[in-house]
Amino acid sequence: MLIGGHVSTRGGIDKAVDVALGIGAEVIQTHPSQPQTWRSLVIDEPTAEAYREKAAAARLGGHWFHAVYLINLATSDEVLLKRSVGSLVHYMDLAARLGADGVVFHPGSHRGAGFEPMLPTIGAALREVLERTSSPARLLVENSAGQGGCVGCRFEELGAILDIAGDDPRLGVCLDTCHAFANGYDLSTAVGVQAALAEFQATVGFDRLTLVHANDSRVELGAKRDRHANIGEGFIGTAGFGLMLNDPRLGSVPWVLEVPGEGQGPDLANVNRLRELAGRAPAVARVPVAR
Repeated sequence: MLIGGHVSTRGGIDKAVDVALGIGAEVIQTHPSQPQTWRSLVIDEPTAEAYREKAAAARLGGHWFHAVYLINLATSDEVLLKRSVGSLVHYMDLAARLGADGVVFHPGSHRGAGFEPMLPTIGAALREVLERTSSPARLLVENSAGQGGCVGCRFEELGAILDIAGDDPRLGVCLDTCHAFANGYDLSTAVGVQAALAEFQATVGFDRLTLVHANDSRVELGAKRDRHANIGEGFIGTAGFGLMLNDPRLGSVPWVLEVPGEGQGPDLANVNRLRELAGRAPAVARVPVAR
């Protein structure tokens, strides 16, 4: 199991490697560009090569991009849908250039139209994304927290999205623990964890699980609000994370923290909290790799 965190790219994409080393991360996730805008990141080849060399020297076990929050594949707005598809194609191509593993995205909101009526639109959009790029990167649908008519909130919706999108092996799922808890999956107890995983197996399948977002929850079970807490400081708690980390169905994929830390995002303390619960030795901060 690889354990890491979402890290900043402030100062350049290569700076993410420095942050990763400082928090003991084995795998990272980044926003290559501002997540609240459509502006695409343009990287020249010398910059891309410098990043690839630095990441290789640091021996990172993986790098995942998180797509912009504006993406909505469940919309009837043709302009928004076109922008959403184009943005995902751009991220997939960028992942191929940098050697990143894949792209995580939120599927969006049906805005009152209902999940079932918009499902064909979502499927067609995903097929178009994958047809327009030859990138080998994975494209991961993330379960949503439940607010605002979101799609992909429940596991059966994730499974339906993947089924209608076709059988492209690049398509997979990212499971966010906080979002699942917000939707009523009780990940704080042994009974709740086993029930949630049984439903995931029946509706999605663990062969499609590619990444876990490890986040505790500042709000109670079923609140349908996305409020991340540091590991062990929320309603899921250390017991819940210990159960999940030691379940082989979840332990075979990378875990990426998206927690607040001390205000700057995932830190060494949270990485080591997960490592301890997984029965692993603590990580130590490493110095940045010289370019």
